Amino acid sequence: MSDTGDHAATLTLCRTVRGRVRILNPCEDPTRALDPSKPLGYNPVQHLAIALGCCMTEFARRFLERRDLPQTLIATLDWQVDGRHCRISRMDLTLRLAVTLNDEERHILDRMMNHCPVHQALHGNVPVHIHVDRLDEEELRLAEDT
Repeated sequence: MSDTGDHAATLTLCRTVRGRVRILNPCEDPTRALDPSKPLGYNPVQHLAIALGCCMTEFARRFLERRDLPQTLIATLDWQVDGRHCRISRMDLTLRLAVTLNDEERHILDRMMNHCPVHQALHGNVPVHIHVDRLDEEELRLAEDT
């Protein structure tokens, strides 16, 4: 699906233990906008999703690093554009970590991620919902494969 009109789109990023960010699952490309011969490839909303994902995963990585927890994680961003009002109607970020957090750790992670400047720029204009899950074995292998 494209992210124009009233459609939803999805993008999956991976931040490896070395701090590198890779796009594991790019947005679908019905218009061939991701052709390597084209300069940017992504449209502005996709760039915003990439910026949010990169920034949020960096804050999550720092949280994990400070607690000596495995830093590998995968972030999936889903969003919907309201074509009638020409605005992003929602963005959802799902972080999948290599560990399960207790309630206190989850609360601290939420507080840290609220400091993300991209998230702050969207706050009040675009609802951003954050979910945290655990990586399964296949995702962990994929995320650690560099």
